[in-house]
Formats: sequence, C-alpha cells, structure tokens
Amino acid sequence: MSRTLSARIRERIALAGGWVRFDRYMEFVLNEPGLGYYSAGSAKFGAEGDFVTAPELGSFLARAIATQFSGMLGSFANPAIVEVGAGNGTLAAQLLDALAELGSEAVRYLILEPSAELRDRQRAELRRFGSRVRWLDRLPEQPIEGLILANEVVDALPVVRFVKRGGATVPLGVRCRAGRFEWAEGREDADLSEAVTSLESMLGERLPDGYRSEVRLVLRGWINGLAAALARGAVLLVDYGGVRREYYHRERRDGTLICHYRHRAHDDPFFLPGLQDLSAWVDFSACADAARDAGLAVAGFTTQGLYLVESAADATEPVSLDPRTASAFRTLVLPGEMGERFKLLLLTKAIVPPRLPGRDLRSRL
Repeated sequence: MSRTLSARIRERIALAGGWVRFDRYMEFVLNEPGLGYYSAGSAKFGAEGDFVTAPELGSFLARAIATQFSGMLGSFANPAIVEVGAGNGTLAAQLLDALAELGSEAVRYLILEPSAELRDRQRAELRRFGSRVRWLDRLPEQPIEGLILANEVVDALPVVRFVKRGGATVPLGVRCRAGRFEWAEGREDADLSEAVTSLESMLGERLPDGYRSEVRLVLRGWINGLAAALARGAVLLVDYGGVRREYYHRERRDGTLICHYRHRAHDDPFFLPGLQDLSAWVDFSACADAARDAGLAVAGFTTQGLYLVESAADATEPVSLDPRTASAFRTLVLPGEMGERFKLLLLTKAIVPPRLPGRDLRSRL
C-alpha cells in the first residue's frame, strides 16, 4: 500500500514540475482515497494503532462535555451534535451514553467523516444507537442549534512549511530524487508570504534567518465553514498545541511537525507514506482570530488537565477509580502527560455561553 501511494505521489510531483508544496504532500499521505493514512484499513487509535486519544483512555472527556452542554442542548427545540472526524466512534458512543444518563436522549448525533474506512468502524461502534446517529458528506446546509465538536482534528489539517531566507519567506516542499522523497525549497509564494508577514506583525518581531515552521492556510476557511453551519450554540475544539507566542518562539526553530508510527514519535514525514500519521501543533491564537472574524465569540480557553480536574471535582456523584482507571486519568491531566499539551477552545454563537470548567486562559490568546 505504501509503495502504491508513493508511486502515485511521485507521478503527481512529476506532473507539477518536480516539486509540490508540503501541504499538498500532507493531503496526499493522509487522505488519498483508499491509500492515505485516514482512508486505508490499518489500526490508528489506541494500543493497536499509532497513538492514543483521550476517549481510548476512558469516558472522562465525554462525561465532562455532556455535563457542560446538556443544559444548552436541552434549551433547543431540535438539538444536534455534529462531530467532525469521529475516529473509531468511541467519543460519540461515550457522549451518547453520558447524555442519556443526564436525560438528554433527544439529541441528534451527526458525524462528518470523509474516510469510508472510518465510517465503517463508526457504524459498527454506534449500531446500538440506531437512527439517532447519521453520517454527513458535508457540513449541514441548514444550520443547526447545538454543538459542533472536533477532537484532535485541527492538528491533522494540512500545514504549509516555510523557511526564512534573507528576510523573505520561502515555501518548503517535496521533490523526488533517485526514487526517494526529500525536502526542497520552492519559489516565493504570495499567499504564504502574506500570512507570515501578518504573523510577524502580531508577534511584534521578524522571525530570524533560517527559521523553519508552518502555518495552516486552510484554517480560516475551515472555521468559516463551522460558523456557517451553526445557527445557535457552541463549537468546541480539543487538540494539542499552544498560543501564537509559544508556537513561534524564536528557540523553536524547526516548527512542530510530528509523525507517529506504532506509538513512536519522529520527524521524518517521508517514512512509509500512508502508514504513519502526520500532524502539527494547533495555533489556538489563529483559531480564535479566525473565529471572531467568522462571527463566533471566544467564550473559553483552558488546558485539558484543568478542564477534567474541575469537571471531576464538580461531579454530583464522584466516581471511585480502580488503579488502572486512575492511571488513565493521570495521563489525561498531568502536565508532563496530556494535561498541559492539550487545550480546549470554546466558541459560541447567539447564546449565553456555558462556562468552560478550568482556569480561564483567554488572556494568553
């Protein structure tokens, strides 16, 4: 499979004149139908896959989300949750169970999942919920009242890599030499240069010569789409990353691109194309800026650790944790594990926002 995908990418690079920008390569290896990482049949999540997400460690996140938003959902006549990129369907199942316990069984659950292979896994996982769950090919044309949820989705949106050369912004892309993919610089790109110039203006300084990083040029359009699909309610983004001044710190001179294969992280995006995950940090400042421009209010920002600890403390019926479950909870909340790296950004539209548990960190955005 990796060989077939590599051959297809080599053909596309040749047709493009011998070089493609990195975001195109990232799109190929992640989403090429039938061959890309998220489209093929290999295990991706959990112990059998390449990395672990919060739902694989227990229902803590789902229960916290259900508790936070059940009141808001109950205030709507026809409430819905749209989950963008639902993985194996684990979070969806946990959320539907938690909402049922809270008496919110009338909520429709809509899943936007471009991968046919993942849709099949989700259908198997969610079969017991019957017609309450439906799959979408695109965001709803009729805006919903409810919650749009994206857990570890933004980090997989393609990024444009760049390097600073003599004050200019030069795109980094991919070429093929002797049958192998390798990094190569391209010609100056107007959209990329404008984006990095704007970034430097917000940082209040120029990035140093030789500095490498990335930007998500698709982010603004992606968030515009979420905003357009929401009549009233909230958008919750859960992902790993930081704010702008952390992301583009002068000492982080090679960006945040990371690859995962069999629970090992490395920095070679050309290793086994289609069989490993590629992602990069989320710039939550950029998310917040795009959200405001799209007519959404930035209603909360905190770390996963703070969110889950306060949610657990506020639970009306504290759960007694066995050693294994307690270990999973520590992984989710400790700063040295997932607790500090993962953040939650709450965006709202036309509602009084439900409070986001955890310390309010919006001033850092």
